[in-house]
Amino acid sequence: MKLGIPFGSAALLLAACAGAETPPPEEHAPNGGAGASASGGSAGSGNQTGKAGASASGGSAGSATPTGGGSGTGGAAGAVAATGGAGSGNASGAGGATGGGAARAGASGSGGAASGAGGMSAGGAGTGGLGGGNAGGGLGGASGGAPQAGASGGGGCPTTAAVCENFESGSLGTGWKKIESGGTLTVDGTHVSEGTKALAIDIPAQQRGGFLQFNGAPLFPLKDNSIYGRVMVYFESVADGHTDIIRGSAANNAVPQYNIGEQHGDILINYYNGSAADCWARPAPSKKVPLSTWMCWEWEYHGPTNEIDFYIDGTLSRKVSATGDGCLASAVTWTAPTFADFRIGEYIAELSNTGVKMWMDDIAVGNTERIGCPSPSGAAK
Repeated sequence: MKLGIPFGSAALLLAACAGAETPPPEEHAPNGGAGASASGGSAGSGNQTGKAGASASGGSAGSATPTGGGSGTGGAAGAVAATGGAGSGNASGAGGATGGGAARAGASGSGGAASGAGGMSAGGAGTGGLGGGNAGGGLGGASGGAPQAGASGGGGCPTTAAVCENFESGSLGTGWKKIESGGTLTVDGTHVSEGTKALAIDIPAQQRGGFLQFNGAPLFPLKDNSIYGRVMVYFESVADGHTDIIRGSAANNAVPQYNIGEQHGDILINYYNGSAADCWARPAPSKKVPLSTWMCWEWEYHGPTNEIDFYIDGTLSRKVSATGDGCLASAVTWTAPTFADFRIGEYIAELSNTGVKMWMDDIAVGNTERIGCPSPSGAAK
């Protein structure tokens, strides 16, 4: 996709990365389905005082869209019923349906009642948060009644996020596309930041890797050409070159691109607008990527001001304002694209002689404000 960023000497790596500008064709795999239906059990108790939901006897997949319902008094009849309505749609839920496994506290009311305007139709998750381990949350109700995309069951989706994915359903939520370029992206339970599942990215030697892509509503079009987000990342190994982990670009992955990733195990922020404008910035002092450790990475891509803010575990690691530390050719302004394509995964710009593997969990992306890291989980492994 682009040339590698110099590590010590621009001239040496410029020669080493020749021919890496044009990526191989990207394969699009079909979207995963919505979360599995809940298996029954009594509804959780709401955050606000309300009428308790009826016991559930099952439910359809959680991808149902919100339907009309009682104003703040419960979910629609049938399937897993919500408890006393969340009133505002943003109140944190106290638990999901008990039948699908231990329910987690929901974050900011995603998956619950939407502004008191109605419950979920058959198969909706419990109040406030998404359902427990095996209960597919599917499309949760967002504030104001619009569904949030891609929030599969098992964890909460912040109200400031337009798109979430925690992989608990075992498949991708609505709107995500899988793009594999020599690597494999699968959902497994080897390492998780919470719950029982996460996204495993396995890239053999001399292969590019792969991304999850989102390029439609409700994330796009952006309100002010800015993208905010967070992801939990776990590296088992790193490439012996430059990788992109989080990318915002013009439509269809066109340049210019804003990237956050690593190079030779050091955190690297990258601006790419063709080989003559392949630029980088690093935290000062340089920040190593710890192996076998879950980290929370947050980013803010500000198009109007050509800025990137990057946080690690809630602390600002590097801010780039219009220019970084250097470029392969002459220094250029990091002029942002009109963002229309978001990708997250691992793509190796400099082909690696060794295979690499990492995991991702708790993805949340929005277009209004910083989202923040999830609360620490005792289930992390």
